[in-house]
Amino acid sequence: MKIKSKFLKLSIIILLVCFSVSAYFVYQIFYGPSTSLKHTKYVYLEYNDNIQSLENILIEECGLKHPYLFKQLAHRMNLSKWMKQGRYTIEPKMTLVELLKTFRQGKLKTVNITIKPLSTLDKFTEMCGNKLEPDDTAFMNVMNNSVLLDSLGFNKATIYALLLPDTYNFYWHTSPVELIHRLLKEYKLYWDSSKLKQCESIGLNPIEVTTLASIVSKETNKYDEMPMVAGMYVNRLKINMPLQADPTVKFALNQPNLRRILNVHLQVESPYNTYLNVGLPPGPICIASKQSLEAVLNYHPSDFLFMCAKEDFSGYHAFAKDYTTHLKNAKRYQQALNVKNIR
Repeated sequence: MKIKSKFLKLSIIILLVCFSVSAYFVYQIFYGPSTSLKHTKYVYLEYNDNIQSLENILIEECGLKHPYLFKQLAHRMNLSKWMKQGRYTIEPKMTLVELLKTFRQGKLKTVNITIKPLSTLDKFTEMCGNKLEPDDTAFMNVMNNSVLLDSLGFNKATIYALLLPDTYNFYWHTSPVELIHRLLKEYKLYWDSSKLKQCESIGLNPIEVTTLASIVSKETNKYDEMPMVAGMYVNRLKINMPLQADPTVKFALNQPNLRRILNVHLQVESPYNTYLNVGLPPGPICIASKQSLEAVLNYHPSDFLFMCAKEDFSGYHAFAKDYTTHLKNAKRYQQALNVKNIR
């Protein structure tokens, strides 16, 4: 009887140990880390990848711990039907279920693209190439695709108008064409009926407003002064007076950091030289800030036709209604430049 009792106790202990060991392994399989990763890892899937190729990728790049079980569960979840091309984020402590859900639910890696005011098309496409799968050349090619741009209502000179400063979220594998169509959608949302009515009241279309706003952006970084600067240029447009905007000359010369505009610079042959050409240039000279866009749409009415940077180098401008007053303002500024030996 004692022997049977001891045998029963031993059997119970062995069963408990086996159960505990089994429970431990089950827990590790389903609730423990499914990979041997120590740091976040990105996994890239192509359009023709399947469960087997995904398993191979996870084994080679992430140290997948239970390949057989992964494959069985993947088939039961019909994972192949839901797999999408793109970049996926794999975290070190992901369980097997979490790992499968990442691909099952299409939790693609997304990135933020921030369009900055005053930036150039080159810098924008370079940023896209650094953050998204296609390289910068692919993005620049699309931005220079005349046929595509024409179908969207833009051209190589006006494409800047499509780039509205903001932060946009994209899938990592977003193509250049998909990106430009997304930007077009945002563009149409921004230029709603109320803004289009404002454009009509000024006598400009959205691209022309953006072109003028880009000049205003380059002329001043003082938000409170932008409506005044915009109003002065609107006055010039109304009487067919050359805008004579220094930033357009810098753009024509491709010398954005030129500190002092001389007479020789004003002779550059370019449709962007607003000293030689009446009206707006062919397109924006940079990505216009939203503040400058609002400044043009809500410009400050005045009789001013001239402006000159103030001699105190505050960043503000001295405005004038007549050329004689403007010459006095300009003389003071030129003298200030000479004192600081700015050539």
